[in-house]
Amino acid sequence: MQFHSLETNLALKNFRLLVCLLVLIEPALAQAKCLGTIREIKANDVKARWRETTENDGKPLTISIADGANGLVYSAKKAGAPWLTGTVSVCRSGGATEITLKDTQATNNVPMLARLGLTSTQTAQIVNGQIILAAGGWSGTFVGL
Repeated sequence: MQFHSLETNLALKNFRLLVCLLVLIEPALAQAKCLGTIREIKANDVKARWRETTENDGKPLTISIADGANGLVYSAKKAGAPWLTGTVSVCRSGGATEITLKDTQATNNVPMLARLGLTSTQTAQIVNGQIILAAGGWSGTFVGL
């Protein structure tokens, strides 16, 4: 009789521990919800245009997000000239919003040294209306327009 009671108490303690762990880690397990259209981006208070605030040449890079044939795309211009293009994902998980620029292609307007340091994917969280992108020794802070 005593063996069954001990076994039951142990099982109950393990169950309580499992419930506590699930409650604690549930936010970490939350699935990211990716926004697939400009309409969804705007409905979630995410900006579709971003302007660099940390440029040192007086010519901020401007990133624009648009609907593409197979999802969201982006283009970036500097002084009106096209610099970068690619695809973009904007995903929300919990209270965080993350933006990922992917499949980045540079135009001939981008200086050769900058092109050499460019990565094809960059990810950043949107915090206080800002994005900080960094790659290959370069970093820039962008604000939503």
